Amino acid sequence: MSSGDERYDVVVVGARCAGAPLAALLARQGLDVCLVEKAELPSDTPSTHIFQADALAFLDSLGVLEELRTTGAPLIARADARVGDVRWPADWPVRTGDPGGVMSVRRFRLDPVLARAAQDAGARLLTRTAVTDLVRAEDGRVTGVRVSSATGGEEAGGERVLRARVVVGADGRASTVARLAGARSYHVTPNQFALFWGYFEGAEIGEPTFVFHRWADRVVLGLPTDDGLYQVQVGVDPARLREFRAQLPGSLLEYARASEPVAKALAGARLVGEPRGTTHWKGYFREPTGPGWVLVGDAGHFKDPTAGRGIGDAFLQADQLAQTLAGQLGGNTAELDEALRRWGAWRDAEFVEPYWFAADIGSLAPLPAVLPEVLRGMRRAGVADSLFEMVNHRAMPTDIVTRPRLLAAVGRLLARGRVGVLREVVRLAADDRRRRALARSPQYETVPPSVR
Repeated sequence: MSSGDERYDVVVVGARCAGAPLAALLARQGLDVCLVEKAELPSDTPSTHIFQADALAFLDSLGVLEELRTTGAPLIARADARVGDVRWPADWPVRTGDPGGVMSVRRFRLDPVLARAAQDAGARLLTRTAVTDLVRAEDGRVTGVRVSSATGGEEAGGERVLRARVVVGADGRASTVARLAGARSYHVTPNQFALFWGYFEGAEIGEPTFVFHRWADRVVLGLPTDDGLYQVQVGVDPARLREFRAQLPGSLLEYARASEPVAKALAGARLVGEPRGTTHWKGYFREPTGPGWVLVGDAGHFKDPTAGRGIGDAFLQADQLAQTLAGQLGGNTAELDEALRRWGAWRDAEFVEPYWFAADIGSLAPLPAVLPEVLRGMRRAGVADSLFEMVNHRAMPTDIVTRPRLLAAVGRLLARGRVGVLREVVRLAADDRRRRALARSPQYETVPPSVR
């Protein structure tokens, strides 16, 4: 070990929605933390940047919510949802102590607030600093990272070593830590919709409302965000992608206005800047941990963004991982590794149901008729609002689409002569069995040697 190496309890790579809160929580417990970010902050990154009641409660406990409210982003208490031909307005479900239901803050505003919270807690923040390699002991255990800084001064362009008992990869979908650690991907799903989004000024917002409409081959989302802007996101069938791109920005408006409440909001609005989009991604879980390293947030798990849960899930994982690390860093490596293994098992069990639900809601396949019928029954029973508890990550899909609700919906459809619902249910049951089998025995993605 070089005498010039810097030593920390934990090095966290990535200073955005997973890494910065984790560093703040660890530093507040007296640990020596270095937070490494390859970008300069503030800077933007592709994101739906929507977070729900559980995330708002976390941000409040972290002490940053009031600063985020100064961006002008409102706390949203209402929803306007549509799934298939079932549409319903709702109050967003919250618990005692929740600051609100939904909020949207663009990442170039959100991420620096989180990074400052880590610094204020005592973590060291290195921006414009890239990890170039993992440092390993003779037995292969990760003991630190090698970094290259572009911040200027004596260290610019040179490399140095940051030593730590644990290296955390919180560096997103293209995680350097995951690649260097050799973390394999499993439960891999390709995207089906392409996503495009834009921001509008002068929108008729009225009571702030989260709009999510999913029907036929369309997804439309709209809600107010920071600086008084209105955020719109649409899902586009890749078969229509060339035409859609050629007609931007008009095509974005055409898709958005197919949703009545979004059309009303945009009646006198003007697009700010150019629309942006992403056309290719994949969902995955990655192996969560190994000797001396662990992955958190999108570095270890990414789901279809149609569900809008990336930020909230990152907070949940950071909170649980902070508790795990704070309780084990003083022990031996075997105990630490076992604690991280248990954390990884928790992550997979906690997020596997929402993962498959997000893949289904982001699918181009026609919505099963039984799903809108389940929601129709829940509306009649006055409990349709509980669907949003799933978006709050306070209920699982199986808590919503329960066996009694499913059987009742099938019965109603059969009574109306919809015998095709039986084939749907058989297919859904087969999908469920396959996914449960994958949870027991994951199928790992095969990556050609040339791209490893």
